[in-house]
Amino acid sequence: MYTDIPMVVCAPTGSGKTVIFELAIIRQLMNSGTGPSKAKVVYMAPMKALCSERFMDWKDKFEPFGLKCKEVTGDSELDDYYELQNVHIIMTTPEKWDSMTRKWRDNRSLVQSVRLFLIDEVHLLNDDSRGATVEAVISRMKTVQSTMTRNNTVSPNREGMRLIAISATIPNIEDIAAWLGGIDSPASHYSMDDSHRPVKLRKVVLGFPKGSNFSDFRFDLSLNYKLSGIIQTYSDRKPTLVFCSTRKSAQQAAQMLVKDARFIMNSQHRQRLQRTANSLHDSKLRELVICGIGYHHAGLDPTDRRNVETMFIKGDIPVLFATSTLAVGVNLPAHLVVIKSTAHYVMGVFQEYSETQILQMIGRAGRPQFDTSATAVILTTSANKEKYTGLLEGTQKLESRAKWIDQLTERLDSFSLIQYNCF
Repeated sequence: MYTDIPMVVCAPTGSGKTVIFELAIIRQLMNSGTGPSKAKVVYMAPMKALCSERFMDWKDKFEPFGLKCKEVTGDSELDDYYELQNVHIIMTTPEKWDSMTRKWRDNRSLVQSVRLFLIDEVHLLNDDSRGATVEAVISRMKTVQSTMTRNNTVSPNREGMRLIAISATIPNIEDIAAWLGGIDSPASHYSMDDSHRPVKLRKVVLGFPKGSNFSDFRFDLSLNYKLSGIIQTYSDRKPTLVFCSTRKSAQQAAQMLVKDARFIMNSQHRQRLQRTANSLHDSKLRELVICGIGYHHAGLDPTDRRNVETMFIKGDIPVLFATSTLAVGVNLPAHLVVIKSTAHYVMGVFQEYSETQILQMIGRAGRPQFDTSATAVILTTSANKEKYTGLLEGTQKLESRAKWIDQLTERLDSFSLIQYNCF
């Protein structure tokens, strides 16, 4: 709050990393003097749901101070960049900001007015499909900053752009800090382990035999029959979030659970479920919501997704099935998180979740404003049980770090070949 240096922070989920962004925005407001200036803050997150959540929160917090907020994602209607002229805080996704700034020299007024660039869930750099976009966007903003400084457009000591990145899972935070700030003057970096987690998390790994005649799909399907007992054992009758490998898997698991259990508490609860169900577009989701169970994935209508999230937060839907996209950032009050199978369907084949994805998913359990304890249960094959037990105990961190550095170095080597097309 009292400096303008770039910063990278790695801390457990629920520990208040978003407050770092808010203090940086207050710092920006302090720098602007008597009132909001033309300087802009860009908040970049990998999910539209996360951008929407941050927009609703910061709109209430910062607009009374004269900072106008706007959400700019694939769902937003933006006819002309002129609409952003009087906007101070922009919430966007990497893909949207990439398309908006790719020809930034034709629209200098937008990118050169950015004084604070906030990167949420920066571990997305490690994603095979989207990581390159994040790298390109951050590198482009650094190019804009250096161009402005070189041309004496701004004072390098005070008026330049500040980058702040946060995540719950960055094994090699020093490398990211050196990249964001520069080799000679790396960004400040802070890394906190699980001992700083405000809500203590109990971690359980359950291994189940996978027969030689079992395909990955059939094994995933067999786990649906285990869910009722697991939820009854570990949930303490509190909200449960179940991560599934595909959209269809989430729907099938929810439909299977309806046959084994009911989650309606009383007649008033039933009436609330019925009212919300009547407003849903998805007929299958409507039938499940009436029974106190929901599912959430990117294929749903945006209104349906918001309604399901709201009902889960209120406790009207005690069990929510979701794909791994909900593992990033969105603040949901799950006491129990279940990862149903550690393999997911990618590009036509089943492959194991990355360590970062596993840690992000179990991190959804136990948000401090909702709970005082939490449990995460991982369902996997007997052969993989020891592997994931070691991951949760932290014994695989060095291997993860080495793999992360290798992937980042390889991608940065190839990145130099395309940088002129990007910038």
